[in-house]
Amino acid sequence: MSSEQRLHPLSIVLNLGKALGDFLLPAVLVFFAARRAGESWEAWLAVLLIPYSALAIARYLTFRFRYGADALIVRSGVLVRRVRHIPYARIQNLDARQNPIHRLFGVVQVRIETGAGAEPEAVLDVLPITELGAMRRRVFGRETVVEPVAGAEVLLRLPPEELLLAGFIENRGMVLILALLGALWQSGIAERILAAFGADEWGEGLIRQLAAGIPDGRLNPGRFLFALSVVVAALLGLRVLSMLWSLTRLYDFRLIRDGEDLRTEYGLFTRVTATIPLRRVQSVVVREQLLHRPFGRAALRVVTAGGLGVGADARAAREWLAPILPRKDVARLVRLVLPGCEFDQVEWQPTHPRTFLRLARRWFLFAAVLAGALSPWLGTRGILLASAVLGLGLLAARARARRLGWVTAFDCVLFRDGALTSRVRIARHQRIQAVALTESPFDRRSGMAQLHADTAGSTEGFGLEMPFLPRETAQRLYRELATRAAVTAFRW
Repeated sequence: MSSEQRLHPLSIVLNLGKALGDFLLPAVLVFFAARRAGESWEAWLAVLLIPYSALAIARYLTFRFRYGADALIVRSGVLVRRVRHIPYARIQNLDARQNPIHRLFGVVQVRIETGAGAEPEAVLDVLPITELGAMRRRVFGRETVVEPVAGAEVLLRLPPEELLLAGFIENRGMVLILALLGALWQSGIAERILAAFGADEWGEGLIRQLAAGIPDGRLNPGRFLFALSVVVAALLGLRVLSMLWSLTRLYDFRLIRDGEDLRTEYGLFTRVTATIPLRRVQSVVVREQLLHRPFGRAALRVVTAGGLGVGADARAAREWLAPILPRKDVARLVRLVLPGCEFDQVEWQPTHPRTFLRLARRWFLFAAVLAGALSPWLGTRGILLASAVLGLGLLAARARARRLGWVTAFDCVLFRDGALTSRVRIARHQRIQAVALTESPFDRRSGMAQLHADTAGSTEGFGLEMPFLPRETAQRLYRELATRAAVTAFRW
């Protein structure tokens, strides 16, 4: 029996640094907020760093792990002791993360992923880099090192311009914009800017003045142009920040095939190495946003048995098999993950002929409610605005109705949906765990039904769902998929 092992001693320092980082920003905000409010006592909340630091040291001293015959045993807990047995056969991934400090001292953070839920089964923070190879040998029966080895094939490598394009398309800068606005508000800079344009502390004066001039057509040109410039600057700022975020987070993104595993490596400051065993892939999602199409790009994600839960940032990043790639290369990667699935050769089957009418009714109802709400305030302008919204909604409904489709081919089931953002979900028949057939009152009236097919690890947004199918088609597919699921043994 293997003896118990501790984490690297550097864990104490890194945990203290993390604790300091967790408290530093809130402490600064509390300090400035307290000074502005004339209440300096709130700044003493930062002393909570002391017990937190002591707790971090205690966690290090009480954390142990060892290799059993068929499971990894992890002991942790200060007051409440916890022992976890993680069978090797259930471990899907050992994800390695290295920030600049990790690389400087030759250590790595290891996240142990299983199919038990959205969060990692265990986080070993931190281990010597040499221990990662030993852990991989124990878990997977062979060693997989962080750097590419001889014989490993680089399938995809994204240059900086592709990463900048991915950030432009994805537009993930909202969090940074909100943080910047919060800092401007706390520092008082935002108040001075708004005051220069005749607004009160929160900008409500400016908003009220603009809104008051809409019904009778009296708009202050200066204030209107200022509000418009703020909106345009915010939108441009979001794109720029998103591009910088993508370049930093996914820097030198590589997709590597190493035997029966796929490995992704990326990151400028924090370098992440993550493994996706091909045998544990449950489904594939091909996504195209509105801005993907003019650039001829798409994104590819795989779903493994662990699922994608809220807050599972590491898993979400790992399972982007390709955050961006030319559309012409999508079929090649799909065939790699699902051998024999000729994604570019399928003939899509349409949904019910009345699909557009079902979608259009929703927009007519929404437009009627919107017109009723705006008419007392804007009069005829409110009705015109609701009509414009209805026109755009009908165009979106027409696009979605044409995009919806399904097909069963190459031992796979494929569902396609979406108008502005298009998604194609693909799964092998033997990966489907449960099938459900639902009919709402509107479905029954229209002779339709909705089919749900779930794989292990599928969550909202990543399951296989196909609405507006003809009832007979949905029932036939339900029987076919349910029969296959009932006789297929689940394998990790």
